[in-house]
Amino acid sequence: MVQRLVERLRSVARRGVARFRAKRAVRAGLFRGIEFEKLRAIRQGYDAHPFRKYHDKFQHSLVRNAERIFTLGLDRTKGLRILDLGCGFGYFMYAARQFGHHPIGLDQDDPYFNQVTGLLGLRKVLHTITPFEPLPDIPEGSFDLITAFATCFDRAGVEGQWGPKEWEFFLTDLARFMAPGCLLHIKFNQYVGTARPRSFECRPVPDDLMDYFRSMDARFDKRAMQIPNALLHVAAR
Repeated sequence: MVQRLVERLRSVARRGVARFRAKRAVRAGLFRGIEFEKLRAIRQGYDAHPFRKYHDKFQHSLVRNAERIFTLGLDRTKGLRILDLGCGFGYFMYAARQFGHHPIGLDQDDPYFNQVTGLLGLRKVLHTITPFEPLPDIPEGSFDLITAFATCFDRAGVEGQWGPKEWEFFLTDLARFMAPGCLLHIKFNQYVGTARPRSFECRPVPDDLMDYFRSMDARFDKRAMQIPNALLHVAAR
């Protein structure tokens, strides 16, 4: 119990530092190159879009994506090849590019997403991730970092929620795009079959998935999971 409390306090401190640095970076102009008037004009055509909230709370979206940069230490290195799964509007990729990295995204063919990522000059592959279906070819096909934030493709919490079989097929296929030493970073939405989201004992995924991910040396910080040397661990399954 004491060890878990210490880990929890360290996690809170790390997030606090990353959030502080993110706010400072946004104020300093991390996203200054975005043509905000054009972005607002695009937003006018999508009042019914389910993800319009990320524009309507725009400043929050920018800070959150900048926070991801500092959480992953992307401010301390350059030149990483990054694949962002479910890239959405692309604000994380934009920030990563500002820090000297080479991001490419993958997401469904959504007109709103496409217009925004086009405005930001971002590269991405159009594809809807479905269980037991391989990913398409991806340019530069070997990545140092693969990310997925607030995953939707795994249908967490709704009908068709992924289990170990779906994840094993997906990660085995994803390994085609992992460079040696690749870090896999996934932030889950809340799965059915876990403790309540605000419980001190909250488990981000059900027990069977927890066992599966930990068999690959996965490390969890609340609902964020990292697998260092992911290619090695996935290949060893």
